[in-house]
Amino acid sequence: MGVYRSDQAQLTFAAEAAQGGDPEMIEANVSGVTAKLSSAANAGDRSISIDTVASGTLAVGDSIMIGFDNDAGGAAGAAVIDEHEVRKIEAMSDAGNNATNTLLLDRPLAFYHADNDDVKETSSTPYAAADAATLIRQDKNKFITFIPGIYDTIDVPDPEMTIEGRRFLSTTSKRNFTIAYPGTQSLVGSISGISLLNGWPLRFPIGSIVTTPSSGLASTSDTLSSAAKKGDVFIHSSNGSMTAGNYINIDDGSSTKSEVRRLISEPADGYYKLDHPLQFAHDSGASTEQITSSVGYYSHEIIEQNDLDTVSWHVHMKDSTETSPNSSLVGGYDFDRRYVGGMVGSCSISAEEGGMVSMSWDSVNFLNMVHNQRSQTTVGSNLYSGANVVHNMPRWGLMQPIDDADVNRGASSHTALNTASYPTTQPYYFSEGVIKFFGQEFARIRSFSLSISNGEEPRYYIGRQGARARGPYEIREGAREYSMSATVALPDASVVSSAAHGDASQDGALELFRQLLLEGDYGGTSAATARAGFTASLKFERGTNDFILIDIPTSSSDSAGPTAGSNAINSQGIFINTAAHSITGDNPFQVDVDMLFRSIKIRIRDSVPVYP
Repeated sequence: MGVYRSDQAQLTFAAEAAQGGDPEMIEANVSGVTAKLSSAANAGDRSISIDTVASGTLAVGDSIMIGFDNDAGGAAGAAVIDEHEVRKIEAMSDAGNNATNTLLLDRPLAFYHADNDDVKETSSTPYAAADAATLIRQDKNKFITFIPGIYDTIDVPDPEMTIEGRRFLSTTSKRNFTIAYPGTQSLVGSISGISLLNGWPLRFPIGSIVTTPSSGLASTSDTLSSAAKKGDVFIHSSNGSMTAGNYINIDDGSSTKSEVRRLISEPADGYYKLDHPLQFAHDSGASTEQITSSVGYYSHEIIEQNDLDTVSWHVHMKDSTETSPNSSLVGGYDFDRRYVGGMVGSCSISAEEGGMVSMSWDSVNFLNMVHNQRSQTTVGSNLYSGANVVHNMPRWGLMQPIDDADVNRGASSHTALNTASYPTTQPYYFSEGVIKFFGQEFARIRSFSLSISNGEEPRYYIGRQGARARGPYEIREGAREYSMSATVALPDASVVSSAAHGDASQDGALELFRQLLLEGDYGGTSAATARAGFTASLKFERGTNDFILIDIPTSSSDSAGPTAGSNAINSQGIFINTAAHSITGDNPFQVDVDMLFRSIKIRIRDSVPVYP
């Protein structure tokens, strides 16, 4: 008899083009119920409008496929040049076959869909084992396949219900509450102690990531013949000169939108399918340059943004038997949950002597979830008696399982151009780190922790979301705050301060004490330059062109402080809040320093072409 084990669990993630839109293209079978979009729908939309249903009737609880209007009827394996996805109908404005219908969806859209795209009802039994090969296991359409690194525990964001006992003015209940009513729902999770194998999780509490290859751009180049939207999986080139299987650099030279993707297939002339959705929107005419095998390395730069990209999590659990009996679930008794719209509200990056560089997503707020438990039948009779009970459990949704065969796979062709692969790089060790304060290397830092807080707030608005959907409508960013703490064993005491501060060496044992007293004010003639703060850089280098570099502030940290200028006040560096030089049993003397700063820039070099 199998049990669910923690070592048989896996979390993967992906970026969303719009908050709550988990990116996935399912090629499920469809029924005869067909309609057309009456207007275009964008990524992030929570409802769609359709024209008259051609035949049959759509109903609340039905799963529908949106997109797929240019293939041979939605059959698995057809040549597709249209993003498509599956959502469940939560509510309808009219009867299912009226001339104009507005369908409220169980979660936001992941992709753009043009006017007149198909809307088709999917099979009511999509997880039947007999249909697994054609209905669900379409590995070429999975995107939630990145892993954050090596981690031990996950606080899974299953819904937290606020159920409150209410009292009526009556005598029957005495001192007991009369009836219990449900209130708001929240979904908050975390992952602690991630040992970084690359920089995949780093950008989400900060902003976007720009990727460029160091070299290897081939003579085979092209341009986009039409604009591409954020989240698109298909692009249209001007002459179709590129070859499927190669990586391309889109918008090469752009400091804000350059990204790398792999060409998976060429389903139609000039159209290409990518291994992962686009992070940025790109204008018509943007460059698409093919990358050769001679590329030296890839540079990734994380840039602050006001509006943060959100993430989808997929948690997959196998039972210990790892068998696949003829059950109602693809993969036997696998347990799959997907959480959407996750905003990384707070996180920390840390390292200590003898350890590895680690990151924690300390608080991730989600909008909603879906799961594969389509009915409740295990305790007595089926207690849930709602409409369409067989496929309408609260938050049940049609999705693909994502297991160890899918890690870092992304989309692939039917010839499996991409294969599953766990990262093979070493972690970043403390022994590979160099930390500089005020432009000077500090060799005796025992530990550090850098924290980011986005002040995120779940918002619950008055509006229709569905009978059982009382989670947040959106999550908004608040004030962003950076802080850092470090434990520093002081350097040699032989370097001492003279009467004039300018004669003191910054590597002296008492420099932290002097910086505490100065409060970042170095005597400039203007408010901007006087309150400059100091700089810091944290670099962990595994080899040549293989490192993570954190600059504080966003300007170069090799200088002694921000330079004067019109924007100097926005380039302020680090300020020390506390640095108590307490007398303890530690030898050499050490100081715990707490600091704050206003901006950050992270640069990564490695051999990884595609970042989420």
